[in-house]
Amino acid sequence: MSEAKASGTTPSTLLLRCPTPTNFLCPCGAVERRLRGLEIEHRTERVPYRRGDSRPEVMELTGQTRVPVLVDGDEVIHDSKRILEYLEWRFGDDAGEEE
Repeated sequence: MSEAKASGTTPSTLLLRCPTPTNFLCPCGAVERRLRGLEIEHRTERVPYRRGDSRPEVMELTGQTRVPVLVDGDEVIHDSKRILEYLEWRFGDDAGEEE
């Protein structure tokens, strides 16, 4: 059991993603797979498909309505490619190593 689950706390990493039920059909799924692959404890919130102003939580964080959006502590990253780069930099095998 994870520390957060054992202590009843909520993970500080949040992924806002589309409601697509699979992790293989969209960029949101690529981010979800990478979070799981790196064993990063996170919580996922699926936001409705974009219809007008139906994603106010995403708009508040990024100024746009597109997902995925990753919130890691004080960091807010949008765009799946940037999120994947961030995850590799922060949590990947080479994280913390000096060049």
